[in-house]
Amino acid sequence: MQIPFDLTLPPDYSAGAFIHGASNAEAVDALANTQIWANNILAIVGPKGCGKTHLGHMWANEKNAIIVDGNDGFVPRRDYRGRALWIDNGAQADEYALFTLINLAITGEIRALLLCARDMPAVWQVQLPDLRSRLRNLQTVQLQEPDEEVLQAIVTKLFKDRGLIVSKALITYLLSHADRSVDSLRGLITELDKKAASEKVNVTRTFAAKYMQGKLF
Repeated sequence: MQIPFDLTLPPDYSAGAFIHGASNAEAVDALANTQIWANNILAIVGPKGCGKTHLGHMWANEKNAIIVDGNDGFVPRRDYRGRALWIDNGAQADEYALFTLINLAITGEIRALLLCARDMPAVWQVQLPDLRSRLRNLQTVQLQEPDEEVLQAIVTKLFKDRGLIVSKALITYLLSHADRSVDSLRGLITELDKKAASEKVNVTRTFAAKYMQGKLF
């Protein structure tokens, strides 16, 4: 049996590829002006796939910011001082590291600190009382569910990230018959791509309908 190659392209996190809409307008505006951030800190929250990471990359590129991931167990370093810093998956960051960096931002030793996470900082599971107090008082922007136009553009981009150009009919079908969360749509598109590659066919509306109705098994 021939195993299909995974031709997934690296995600395009450029400013030109970002999909603007009412659901992310507040976050875009807030990121454009760090001078209005309370204590030089901003948290952006929202469900997986809503655009937090894309926004973070755009901001970090513009500000020449240091990028770290809360899942990586990083520790604050001396060369963070005087720089902007973006922490993706902020809720998973080490508590002592996070507390230190928040304090450095408050005193201005870090120029700007951006945190991204799925949940509001006030509900992050932390044990340090002082950190819990800091998190409750962070300036926070919540990304909303994308509207229809933005969702269509997101689905088009998800296909494009896998090297696929598909019809509007397919996109309309998916949004009418599938779970409309971005994370779920990403998983479905991955499944469709892999199944179509194994069958050596294109991803079309008809193919997607048969797959989703279980007629390809």
